[in-house]
Amino acid sequence: MTVVPPRHGPLPYPFDRAHCLSALPHTGLLTLPGLARVTLPSGDPAHLAVRHADVVRVLTDRRLSRRAMLTTPGGPRWTLADRDEPSLLGLDPPDHTRVRRLCAAAFRRDSVDGLAPSVGRHVHRLLKELLRAGDGRRPVDLHNTFALPLAEAVLCDVLGVSSDHRASLAEWARRKLSLTSLPPGQARAGHEALRTHCAGLLFSPSGSDALVPGGLLDRLRDAHVSGLLSRGELLATTVNLFVAGHATTAATLTNGVLALLNHPDQWQALRADRSLLGPAVEEILRFDTIADVGLPRLAVADVAIGATTIRAGEAVVPSHAHADRDPAVFDRPDSFDITRAPGPHLAFGHGPHRCIGAGLALLELRTAIGALIDHAPALRLAEPAIALPFPGGSLIGGVTRLPLFIGR
Repeated sequence: MTVVPPRHGPLPYPFDRAHCLSALPHTGLLTLPGLARVTLPSGDPAHLAVRHADVVRVLTDRRLSRRAMLTTPGGPRWTLADRDEPSLLGLDPPDHTRVRRLCAAAFRRDSVDGLAPSVGRHVHRLLKELLRAGDGRRPVDLHNTFALPLAEAVLCDVLGVSSDHRASLAEWARRKLSLTSLPPGQARAGHEALRTHCAGLLFSPSGSDALVPGGLLDRLRDAHVSGLLSRGELLATTVNLFVAGHATTAATLTNGVLALLNHPDQWQALRADRSLLGPAVEEILRFDTIADVGLPRLAVADVAIGATTIRAGEAVVPSHAHADRDPAVFDRPDSFDITRAPGPHLAFGHGPHRCIGAGLALLELRTAIGALIDHAPALRLAEPAIALPFPGGSLIGGVTRLPLFIGR
């Protein structure tokens, strides 16, 4: 465990890793009696919560506001590309509750169960293409030819968007998710391109033709027409759904397969016992929480967490990844063990902002990994894991390609 000496002062945040096998940085912060101090990508100071209990507190205390973080004049900013976004991620209750309820029907358990056949069809179509491309001699890129297309296809099914509107999603999302990986202007440009695309789908006659009647975006547009959703809320929530709905699931699937192949005993255990599939997915989510970086909140009143008092007007960031390695909650937290009993990981967040699509993501992950076990049990890395590109400075972490030899 790496302990950060107090004399170092505020740490630059986010904490980047050199490669996919690097240990989670600064886990020694888990031993501090209070919160750490960090410098945000904007240059502004903030507190950092890393212990599981402290992160849960940040995610649930109503005095720590997502909305105020985006709208307070002269307050600390997350990045230099920040903008006011009244989306699911940028609102507080009661407005957040209202918008979330309008989206919730698409992600209820019965709705997700109803999507299982189409998710299975997408998985097997893409897997068939992957198997055809990988003849045992040529590597295939699981991330870009399987994980990303799968997440995009399922998301567009849920949103009710025709397939020809998927082409640039991954690149726009990469730019929007940048914290320090791109200059602020490039990050802002990617965000604006996605906003323009979504505005065309929602508000122009030609774009509206691409929306499937009864799909989520069609229903949200009706809610806007009925006065239940402002234009800004509709556009920001659509952008939020496009980005979060595919980038997170694709990264988790890729990182999960990489974790399994980096631990051959775990891959073999899963091959031998399919009842471990559910626990394996939960362990993947805990062990390599792709959202290393939680979204900051602004204190609208003084809040005491542990030995630290967050003063009104100060920012605090919850680190989900550190919380999921907290030894006070997880035994042997740095070990990847698919046989461990699933615990209260925070990969999907917690409280009012817990990921609305968690059930759908679990369905995709279980279906995809199960199909790989059945049809490509001899998967192996085509390059050393340490050589894989692992760019930092983003809200979503992980390798950007995963070359594999398929085998049979």
